[in-house]
Amino acid sequence: MLESLLRPKKAEKGPWDVFFIAIMFSFIGVSFALQIFPAQASVFAISLITIMFMPFFQKYFELEERKDYKLHKNLLVRHKKLFYVFGLFFVGTIVALSFIYVFFPHARPAFEMQEDWFRSQGKTITGQTGQVTQGEDFSLFLINNTQVLLIMFILSTMFGAGAIFILAWNASVIAVYVGFAINSFIRNGVSPEMAYLLGVPAGLGSIALHGVPEIAAYFVAALAGGMLSVAIIREKFKGHFEKIFIDSIAFLALAEVLIIVAAFLEAYV
Repeated sequence: MLESLLRPKKAEKGPWDVFFIAIMFSFIGVSFALQIFPAQASVFAISLITIMFMPFFQKYFELEERKDYKLHKNLLVRHKKLFYVFGLFFVGTIVALSFIYVFFPHARPAFEMQEDWFRSQGKTITGQTGQVTQGEDFSLFLINNTQVLLIMFILSTMFGAGAIFILAWNASVIAVYVGFAINSFIRNGVSPEMAYLLGVPAGLGSIALHGVPEIAAYFVAALAGGMLSVAIIREKFKGHFEKIFIDSIAFLALAEVLIIVAAFLEAYV
């Protein structure tokens, strides 16, 4: 029933619907995860958000695959609306999960794995970090992010919208980071409501320089795999399959360039 709230053609005309439905689905996912599998709520909440969005993105990839090449020869321009949809899904999930993280302390079990990830990176819950040399940082960021990129492409190719799980997971990690920023304002005496309004742009802004090309790379990889998956099913290696395959490889190459740029910015700037 919930998946019927989103339709690809409607989303193209009014992509902001995706933002608000991402907020709603995030609240639903966390609530059910805490009730059904509280010990594994971190993974189950992301899984539920993914399940609710999968039918929509699968149909959206089918819509993108059917677009005529005469519409625009530039790949990014031809599929620009999908990037709007990806972005609003991603930001909506961050906004909702960061709100839950800050204002519903009893929901913290739904973020345990995300907090553990930050600790494994040398970060504390207050946002303090350990020091690593810039060269080591660049290699680490490049290798790790390239691995994530390839996993997203493979998942998206094998399962159509399979990369949505990785996108939702990354959104939850960023939401916890934003939660750190919000809580730091609260500890400094700012009211929770004002801290949220200040903390969301402050948290996102602090990682935007490297975060924008990195997340854009994941969007591109998800699109490349999703379109290739639909093409394999619909075209059966005939018709426009060759053009779609070339597009997918071009998108994947572009995604890796963005990953290199993001790793450089994160390590050296």
